[in-house]
Amino acid sequence: MSLFLASIFLGIIPMAIYAAIVCWLDRWEKEPIPLLIAAFGWGSIPSVVFAVVAQIALGTPLGSEELSLTDTLFQASIVAPITEELVKGLGLLLIFLIFRNQVDSVLDGLIYGSMIGFGFAAVENVLYFASQPDVASLLGLFFLRTFLFGMLHALFTGLTGVGFALGKFSSRVGMKFLWPLLGLALAIFTHALHNYFVTMGGGHILAAVVGISIGMLWFVVTVAFCLIRENQWIRLQLADEVERGTLLEEQVDDAAHFWRRSGLNVFSMPWGVSLKRRPLLHLATKLSYKKQRQIHSKFTEQREREIESLRNEVTKFSREDPLVLSGTIPRKKPVPPPLPKNLS
Repeated sequence: MSLFLASIFLGIIPMAIYAAIVCWLDRWEKEPIPLLIAAFGWGSIPSVVFAVVAQIALGTPLGSEELSLTDTLFQASIVAPITEELVKGLGLLLIFLIFRNQVDSVLDGLIYGSMIGFGFAAVENVLYFASQPDVASLLGLFFLRTFLFGMLHALFTGLTGVGFALGKFSSRVGMKFLWPLLGLALAIFTHALHNYFVTMGGGHILAAVVGISIGMLWFVVTVAFCLIRENQWIRLQLADEVERGTLLEEQVDDAAHFWRRSGLNVFSMPWGVSLKRRPLLHLATKLSYKKQRQIHSKFTEQREREIESLRNEVTKFSREDPLVLSGTIPRKKPVPPPLPKNLS
């Protein structure tokens, strides 16, 4: 019983920590926590159940005592990657169809894909850990599946998520369908390749380690590229807000700055000041994303009213910025007159 409880703890907690770290990387436009939890839940319950049922239906009949190497490779390198990535991809499809307004960048697609992948890996790890005969075997497998290959499913489904996001933001109708299919195909291919190396064992394990290293490099580079692009979007969309008098230049810089938007910024200024500035930085970022989204959407008066309403909120918080009131951020131009009460 204690071994089973340890399997649950060791299977779920590390993946939840990984998921929290990836979510932390989304510095500017945070995804709704309930939706992130739902994505993790889709990976851990429906995806696992559907994948197991599909693999039983497509694999070796129950009751077979042993599998040949060919059957094992077929199960691991063909059946498992196809069924698992399809059901995980279905969760992404639902997010992009039902909650498409929550997806503002390619990074969002990577994050939602990673959340589903971490959820799937958590339950899969529990099943593997619970089947170990003793503590030593459990700890050895824990090291392999949590530290060495802990990011695998996040990488696989992250490819699908990036494909969906690229499809959403593509201006070509054909690419809106081709990008998601390409992302899914890459997820299945990389999953199959990894499973092949691991199943073959021996020296092939080194190839699996090289593969996960390349995958991690892709993940880091993709996140960095997306963050740089989003930083540019924020600065671009808020540049004219400085001219309007909505924000000051230093406030725009703070809103787009990775470190200053981090919770760790409380160590560089008084905690109360950091806390009071959060609404300003959040609303300024939200304004920039709404303006950016307007580029990819059909113009409507409703969206324009939403942007103007948000701009008024940002203006209000900008004037109440503790760093402005204290003179730390100097006013380089006169502050616009107070907003009418019906707009503030």
